Amino acid sequence: METDLVAEETTLVPRSPSRPAILALTLGFIIAYGEVILRMLQGKDIVDAVWPHAVRSLDWTMSLRSSMESVLFLVAFFVSSAYFIRKRLAEEDSPRLRLALYCLLGLTLGLTTIHLLMDVFYLRGAFLLLPTLFGVILISLLLSLGGMPTIREMGQRRIAWTRILHLCGVFFAAWLIVPGVPALIGFAPSPPDAPTIGYGAAPGPFDTVQFSEAYEMPEEVRAVQGGLEDDIVFSVYLTLPLIAEDKGVESIPLAILLHGFGYPDADAYQDWMTHLAAKGMAVALLQYPSDLRPDGYEDFEATDIEGESDFLQHTYRDVAIRAAIEHLNQMAIEEPRHDEVNAHLGNMSIEPSDLWVGGHSLGAGYTFITLDDILSRGWANHSLVVALEAPASRPAQAGIQPNLTNLPEQTLVQIGVSQDDMSVGVCPGVFFQQMFSQLPNERNQLIEVQSDKYGFPRLIASHYLQADPAHDSLSDWSFYRRIDAQADFIVAQSRQDTFTADWAYQYMTDETMLTQMGKWSDGTPVLPLKLYHDALNTSTDFDDCS
Repeated sequence: METDLVAEETTLVPRSPSRPAILALTLGFIIAYGEVILRMLQGKDIVDAVWPHAVRSLDWTMSLRSSMESVLFLVAFFVSSAYFIRKRLAEEDSPRLRLALYCLLGLTLGLTTIHLLMDVFYLRGAFLLLPTLFGVILISLLLSLGGMPTIREMGQRRIAWTRILHLCGVFFAAWLIVPGVPALIGFAPSPPDAPTIGYGAAPGPFDTVQFSEAYEMPEEVRAVQGGLEDDIVFSVYLTLPLIAEDKGVESIPLAILLHGFGYPDADAYQDWMTHLAAKGMAVALLQYPSDLRPDGYEDFEATDIEGESDFLQHTYRDVAIRAAIEHLNQMAIEEPRHDEVNAHLGNMSIEPSDLWVGGHSLGAGYTFITLDDILSRGWANHSLVVALEAPASRPAQAGIQPNLTNLPEQTLVQIGVSQDDMSVGVCPGVFFQQMFSQLPNERNQLIEVQSDKYGFPRLIASHYLQADPAHDSLSDWSFYRRIDAQADFIVAQSRQDTFTADWAYQYMTDETMLTQMGKWSDGTPVLPLKLYHDALNTSTDFDDCS
């Protein structure tokens, strides 16, 4: 008899939720993925389809980081709401309320799965409070619908599979919540604040102004443009320093910046441009098209070897970028200049003999196109800084290889790669360093930014450190300090200010100054930058690249 009772108690009895509840749960899940599905139906690839959600997630996370009081309020709100909702459902069953809760449960599960997928492929643990909040919402909904976790229905001896699912859901929610607890209760040390003086501090000493002008897209490029960028007026965005006439400045140097693939958004690089321009240089962001569909592109199998790829689109973007550079030349360098250039610079000229050139992601790969063009014009014949950040592969086509034989003596190359770059990895940057092997070692640098998960917020070296939406403490210390020093070097070179130029050069080439990253609030040093000279041949850290 006792044996029979045990067998009866451990029998799994299926108790399915009602069909409307399952439909409501499914609807919520579909709503979470709705934007991604819609964008994919519009022809966007998975990266572009998920991108808006990724940006929103980053915005939500930044908001949560900025006010822990708000996070604690939300936690208290959801938990207390769960208590009162459960109490109401116990007193009076409300089918509509239950369906609404199931729909919210599906929505939360959907958003959570999107986050976990992004975390695997892009974020690598960068977001902490967002999954914690998802966990709080999830556990609140589960407690509202099913009460305290048990493996048996109330008054029943038999195990119910719905109760097991409920219990698993509670454990899953707890798994989401636990990593954020030290941050919520204030135990986790905080990262260093941005520097208040010197490199990496607020942009300066000059205020800046920005305007743009569209350039004429070459016909051969226009003929292969797709429809995903119909809302973009491809332009040259020019950011200028506001320098008073009594400063006695006769000319300012030039910087040319290229954005990443599918991201011709000036707003995403405002901080980068402002840090450069505020030092006293003109900064041109060149927009180039991403959505190009030349004949045969759908069936073409591209190769990507040693930092070079042979995508058909490279050839057309090469033409577009060179057209944008020529427009910049007519807009800001040659006379007559754009009216707004004259209005803001007066008698000052923009002198490209001293030049900064760089880019982010695919824009870093296309910096070689820019270098080939500007060197053939005789620009950058006095000093040059090349800044390649999170670089993607450059064109492999023989017809668009750069001629780098005319680099000036005062050339400095800094290639920044991120430890947890899940988009392009570190290998293109490693191979790009070989392109400048004619330079002395100290002038040809590969710099790896390390992730540091010691405190909160976690400092994750991702692909997006250089973009405004991801601007955090790690960006201030690992990226903007270098950008300020690069700008200082070029501006000082243009003014024959050897003292400032030597100081900026010393900062960028002294390993101790360059690589230290400040300290967590408890005094623990943040993991330093790693500096490599000839990384491919002298370090085992990048054996996977070769």
